[in-house]
Amino acid sequence: MANRDQLGILRYLEGFSVKGAPYDIFRKDLLGTPVWMEAVQDIETAKLRMMELSGRSPGEYFVFSQETQEIVSNTPLRLFEFAVQFRASL
Repeated sequence: MANRDQLGILRYLEGFSVKGAPYDIFRKDLLGTPVWMEAVQDIETAKLRMMELSGRSPGEYFVFSQETQEIVSNTPLRLFEFAVQFRASL
């Protein structure tokens, strides 16, 4: 079940679609607005790419399923906090 933040994102994503790729990866900007990053074919690839992207550019990422119209995965808060702390220490 979607929480309040997810409902806002789902309204924002309504009508958004990339043909042929059932999973979309998004990053939330500083205002919490989803920014589309890329589309992939399967959930395993989506999770891997989400982690790779968050490693290169720390932030909050999530995977949106075109089939279910739900957020099916997101970066753990701990990973996001770790990435921010690591970047600050450089």
